[in-house]
Amino acid sequence: MNVLNQDILNKKKLLIDLRQEIYGRYGFYYYVPMAESFTVQVPVTVSCSYNKCLYCDLNANKKFRELSLDEIEANIKNLKALNDLRNNRNARFLLAGGNPFVLSSQKLLQIADMIRKYFSECDYISCFARADDILRKSDDELKILKDAGYDRLCIGLESGSDKVLNFQQKGLTRIDNLNAMRRLDDANIKYSGYIMLGLGGRDLSREHVSETASMLNLARPFELTVVTLVLFKGARLIEKVKSHEFKRLSPYETLKEGRDLLNNLNISVVWNATHKTNLFPIKGKIPEHKDLMLKRIDEVIESLSDADNLKQYELKRWQNWGVEPGAV
Repeated sequence: MNVLNQDILNKKKLLIDLRQEIYGRYGFYYYVPMAESFTVQVPVTVSCSYNKCLYCDLNANKKFRELSLDEIEANIKNLKALNDLRNNRNARFLLAGGNPFVLSSQKLLQIADMIRKYFSECDYISCFARADDILRKSDDELKILKDAGYDRLCIGLESGSDKVLNFQQKGLTRIDNLNAMRRLDDANIKYSGYIMLGLGGRDLSREHVSETASMLNLARPFELTVVTLVLFKGARLIEKVKSHEFKRLSPYETLKEGRDLLNNLNISVVWNATHKTNLFPIKGKIPEHKDLMLKRIDEVIESLSDADNLKQYELKRWQNWGVEPGAV
């Protein structure tokens, strides 16, 4: 083996070792907001501080933990080394974990200082947040965090219906979600929101659509990440399905639900339904691409109205799970 090949192998091993040291605490995978997929991801928490939602098992076997400042600084040092090896010059950062915005404002400011200590260029720092993480911070704290670089937060809204949120044990209300978004608007902090199709099941589908649309029409997210409810093997929702207390929508019905939600939105926002849980991936801006997206969804609904066509489409979709979906 020549020296060049050995150097390449040594570099690959170092990259793998660094990634394991930085992210190994999360296990096989951890979830990153779609809007922030290409950021430098800094571990600061493990799991979710709430971790009681019926539909979720992403953090089922992990106890929530705040990493110490020493641990966080060690992660940032390793990320600097990793980026130098890759010759990356990223300026966008994400705090990794279920809802890092639960951390105190003081700790979040210390983390921001650390990031800038090792990365001279930092456009913004994003993270997942629950509405109550935002509401626990004062207006002054939110403005100080904005000045420190915190921006483009991602909120797990899921629904605008109190009935849906209560059934899924989200621990939040419609007004909590709305007030959190308004607080961010007042602080000039941009945010995206996750919306989950099918979360109300068959019984609450109409309310889920109408209440979610009416809530979103009162806010100013820059992007909506639209996903479809999936039954995770460790989610407590499975028991509700088995008892018939929760009646799931079919993928085809969920597609129609997404179409109705899109049709009822009248704000300026990016509609991002390219998540792989969705039957038909599509992305575009509202209002500019709204009619085009509705037209394309209607075409898919019509083409899949035949059961055989739907079956073949689903088989192809799962076979191509690893292929990135398209956009408008």
